[in-house]
Amino acid sequence: MSVLGQEIRVVAFVLCGLLFGEVTMRCVDAQLSKDVAHLKSLSRLSQALNESDQLPRVLFLGNSMTRYAVDIPTFEHEFTDRTGLHPSALKMNPDNSSLSDWYYLYRNFFQKPGRKPDVLIMGFQGSHLKDQPPNHAGRMAQYYFRYDDWPAVCHYDMRNFEDRASFLLSSISSLHGNRDRPQARIFDALIPHYREGIQQLVDRIGSTHSAPVATRSSASYERLREFLQLARQEHVHIILAAMPIAENYELDPGLLQLIKTQGVEFIDCRHVPGIEPAMFPDGIHMNPDAAQHYSIFLADAMATDQTFQAQARHLTGQPDQSVPRLR
Repeated sequence: MSVLGQEIRVVAFVLCGLLFGEVTMRCVDAQLSKDVAHLKSLSRLSQALNESDQLPRVLFLGNSMTRYAVDIPTFEHEFTDRTGLHPSALKMNPDNSSLSDWYYLYRNFFQKPGRKPDVLIMGFQGSHLKDQPPNHAGRMAQYYFRYDDWPAVCHYDMRNFEDRASFLLSSISSLHGNRDRPQARIFDALIPHYREGIQQLVDRIGSTHSAPVATRSSASYERLREFLQLARQEHVHIILAAMPIAENYELDPGLLQLIKTQGVEFIDCRHVPGIEPAMFPDGIHMNPDAAQHYSIFLADAMATDQTFQAQARHLTGQPDQSVPRLR
């Protein structure tokens, strides 16, 4: 056999292997982690929230901190008890995500399809809201990127040719976009609690890097400003909630100034009554007891907000005199 023939066989073998790997990954990717299963359900979840007859429709947008912190039944029960309204609440919380992820997630599963929540609550801490590339660009490309997002991706996220090429490959290849997942499964088998440890390390690094930001107003929030404008155009009531962690942290004065100038509702949840440092097993994520306190605190804060009360009356068609009396 000629050298050319051997090379063709090698290339064909590699292509067949890649094709087999791609088909296999597309069939089993949801089984790689709960996070991937959640990502693949985003469209269905947004549609279900949009079709709900229970008002207001409340979207909690965040990362694994939100997943552990927000107890939906507790929030809905407390909100109903305080206002007489029966909300429909939903969490969208990709692991290790920040505003760079939430921006595209909201655009592609709510704004573009013509679905919108009545209330959008973004829970954050540290650097989650500042301009920065995504932690998992391949995951973004695979699950909540659309090609008309490309100008924004080039502007905010992928600044060089190599990153852009990898991003585009991830958008069409599940094998490339999820290449870190098989590795995680292998290390899970070899190292006890590997994935939990990595998640805690990443969260702690993000918190540490953001700690000095209060003393140096160097962070930029261009994308947050654009996100707020996008949601405001659809008359979505936006709430930014500073979430508690085991250690105290300061807020960036630049972020607080932006919140003030944009007229966005801000709820400072860093010191929720009843939540103690011991309720954060890893220093970042709440245990169920802390989640109960946090969910009640958020519901109570919303119930006593005059601007939101006016919007809630409009949504439910209640005249001013029929608004349920708050405790």
